[in-house]
This record gives sequence, structure tokens and C-alpha cells, in this order.
Amino acid sequence: MALVKCRQCGNEVATNAKACSKCGAPPPRRLNFGKLFGIAVALLVAPCFLAWALAQVRSGDGAAPTRRTVDAKQVELRTLLAEYTDNEVRADASFKGKLIQTSGVVDDVKRDVLNTVYVIVGTGKRYEARQVQCFLDEENAQTVASLTKGNRVTIRGRVEGLMMNVLVKDCEIVQL
Repeated sequence: MALVKCRQCGNEVATNAKACSKCGAPPPRRLNFGKLFGIAVALLVAPCFLAWALAQVRSGDGAAPTRRTVDAKQVELRTLLAEYTDNEVRADASFKGKLIQTSGVVDDVKRDVLNTVYVIVGTGKRYEARQVQCFLDEENAQTVASLTKGNRVTIRGRVEGLMMNVLVKDCEIVQL
């Protein structure tokens, strides 16, 4: 049994006592370093695990047929963007999960938070609310590195739906 000072009155109180005998205040709690260490480790490990899990999900689900075995549907970029702007549900029914091929103008080339390479392709207009965001694998990183804003490209990939931009996964640059 250890004695600690009461925060209210300064009287010595046993750590297992329910209250200070002089003023009735509860005794101060001691820090449990085991719990504190466990919480710190969990806070450090959880984001790493989450990033790893998301990367595993993104790397492929194995269910989609390869690009080379299925012909891509030729879609005019302007049409694809107009469909998603007009009616997202109808556009998803037409395009989501399907392999498409389209051409447009490179607006940006970047990496996302999981270090995945992507290219933003638009119609070339100055201010576009919606564009196509193409996610590419590391094998295409060298090709993507040669792209600059304003280049005309043809891409092929699987439409995933709309989230600010029309997301297209498993992309490849067909023509520069």
C-alpha cells in the first residue's frame, strides 16, 4: 500500500482508499504505463495496417478479366463526362465495371496518398468540373513520367464510378 498526497488538501492518502479521510476527495490515480504503451502502439500500427489493407484491395481482386482478353468499348471522353454529369446512376449502369478506351488531353500527373500513379485527362477546356482520373500501375510509371500537361493521350481502363472525377482503374496508356 503506497501513500500519495491528496490534490485537495495535501493530506497523505492510501492509493487503495476510496476517498481522502480529511476532505473526502478521491485519491489521485497512478498512470498505468502498460495501458499507455498499448494505446501508443495501436495508434502507430493502425494507420500502417490500414494503408497496407487499402493497397491490397487496390492491387486487384482477381475477378476482373485481363485487358488483353476483352475488347474495350470506344467512348468519346466528352460523352463519358456528360453522362456522369447528367445522371450518375444511368452512367454507372452503362459504364461501371466495363473496360473503356477514350482519348483526351492530360491535365495533371500525380501520385495519391498510397503512392499510386494517376493521370487526370480532360477535354482540354480551361475550367472543367469533371475529368477522368486514370490510375496506373508502377509498370507504366516511366511512360507516365514522360507526359506533360496538354499532351493528347489515349487510355484504356475499367470505370469505377464517380467521385469528384470519373475514376478509371487498371489503366494503360494506349497512345501518346
